[in-house]
Amino acid sequence: MKDERRQQWIIVAVLFVTMFLIWGPINASSVFFIPVVKHFAWSRALFSLLVATAPLAAGFSSPALGSLMDRYGERRIMITGAAMVGLGFLALSRADSAIAFLAVFIVLGVGISASTIIPTALVLTNWFRERRGLALGVAFSGIPLGGAGVTILANRIVEHGGFRAGYIAMGLPILFVVIPLLAIFMRSRPIDEGDETVSDAMQEALPGLEVREALRSRSFWLFGIADLVFAMAGVGLRVHLVPLLTGIGYSATAAAEIFGAMFLFSAVGTFLVGRIADRMGGRATLAMIFVIAAAGMAALLGASHIAAVAAFIVIFGLVRETPPALVPIALTESLGRRRLGTLLGILALFNTFGFAIGPVIAGGIFDRSGSYTGALVLFAALALIAMLAIRATLPLAEEKTRLELAGAGAAEPLTSR
Repeated sequence: MKDERRQQWIIVAVLFVTMFLIWGPINASSVFFIPVVKHFAWSRALFSLLVATAPLAAGFSSPALGSLMDRYGERRIMITGAAMVGLGFLALSRADSAIAFLAVFIVLGVGISASTIIPTALVLTNWFRERRGLALGVAFSGIPLGGAGVTILANRIVEHGGFRAGYIAMGLPILFVVIPLLAIFMRSRPIDEGDETVSDAMQEALPGLEVREALRSRSFWLFGIADLVFAMAGVGLRVHLVPLLTGIGYSATAAAEIFGAMFLFSAVGTFLVGRIADRMGGRATLAMIFVIAAAGMAALLGASHIAAVAAFIVIFGLVRETPPALVPIALTESLGRRRLGTLLGILALFNTFGFAIGPVIAGGIFDRSGSYTGALVLFAALALIAMLAIRATLPLAEEKTRLELAGAGAAEPLTSR
């Protein structure tokens, strides 16, 4: 028992390092934006479009990757994905055309999806029954901490060596640290559950719904709605935060510092929220997080006052990165573990559409009104809609009963003929 617990936390540490070294460069991508645009004399719109292919590729590949993880385990897929990301950054250091950047960003998107959020959620769900929230919180705190640490490093390297040296520096730690750690220490599940490939019988023995059943359930679509609208709000606000602040008088440096400060609070929040979920449950905690996020967004309505901005940094910062750590717990409560990878993969599509739509809506509101006030009100309302959706989800036992009653009702007219 002691050895298994030790291995559990070794795996948490490996996943933390993976998140730190893969998501750190992703969160530091803004450091490369201007140097690349200036070097190739591209428009900002063109490079933004190229960069946008990465999250689209991640989202659209997620259902297939989740299904593969359910069937073959996460370890090999994570190693392959990490190799795609590491080699992708090295390829960016040599890319010399828009087509080359486009191709590499697609590879990066698929690699990120294969190596980080979904497999981390699955591995820790397999390994932990107690303290699962804490484990997820520790691992996922690597995302904001990586953003804070790697952004500073990337900025210095790009300033002194150019963007090509910066991309090389982003890729090498993934190849020489992440991949060896995954290869040596990562196990998809405890040995008594089968280490890698999962037989159909083993998979069916796990509690939960099959994919077809889940897609007929109310809870799955409510999770989808929550993912969609909160992604719209969270990403829309994140993309337009610096323009919002500079537009009302803050310097570009101050706006960037505010943005960076949120990473530190996000790390604290992601760590703490797991412990809260262990006590309150995933669904209740996720609903609470959405309410807090709405309050943080609303605080920006008074952004001309520094106290309102400080409140935003603390309130929104604490919760902005927590949903990825909570959704696997909440989804397991409603739909079970049996096809968790596939279902998380499908839900990633809702996030993808939210990522794409949110910034466009905020930009459109600003173009029409000359202000971000309407966007802030909308985003806070969307966070509250996400809360209501999660509150309306059902526990697994109730969801099964509901599906059985629906099946019996559909069969009744046939037997009466």
